[in-house]
Amino acid sequence: MSTDRDTVRSYDAVAAEYAAEAAAMPGWVATEIDAFVTGLGGSGRVLEIGSGGGRDALELEKRGISVRRTDISKGFVELLRENGFEADLLDPLTDDLADPQRPSTPYDGVWACACLIHVAREDFGKVLGRLAEVTRTGGRLHASVRDGDGEDVSTHGAAPRRYAETYWREPALRSALTDAGWVVSGIRRCMGRPDDWWLSARASRA
Repeated sequence: MSTDRDTVRSYDAVAAEYAAEAAAMPGWVATEIDAFVTGLGGSGRVLEIGSGGGRDALELEKRGISVRRTDISKGFVELLRENGFEADLLDPLTDDLADPQRPSTPYDGVWACACLIHVAREDFGKVLGRLAEVTRTGGRLHASVRDGDGEDVSTHGAAPRRYAETYWREPALRSALTDAGWVVSGIRRCMGRPDDWWLSARASRA
């Protein structure tokens, strides 16, 4: 299955607005950043999937982590570049994930916060496997998806934005990670907005 282009176009159309809305970091994300950085020992080169407006990358860099910012949305990539950051347009399902700065060196970790909800269920394992392939043995992964069943298409705004979303329960998420080459150390159920629950996975490369 190919990437849902309506979802990408929706983000392209509101990149700056979305970045402003998401500028405040939720407490559960801050907790995950703490655990992720601790797992990396306070240093390393990380591939970020779905950088958006760049909030998480800035916090990771404050902690001593080198971040490769990437997003599937051209709008977000252009916004990051306008703000003075290097950023790459990248589809984790189809594009080469190797680090252009160190093409023969695997990443020390992957940060994929609240973005893999847009990966179709039949493609999810492939994406996780591709991320594992470019991560060193023992390297760390943070991946968070919405807790729930099935799939949905959400719409927002007067000129509707359309987002395809896939929901996961913990057992299936744990199995998908394990099958893709990750060792799961924990999955936390975290609340974003009221009644907006996320599964936040911590794992390392097998």
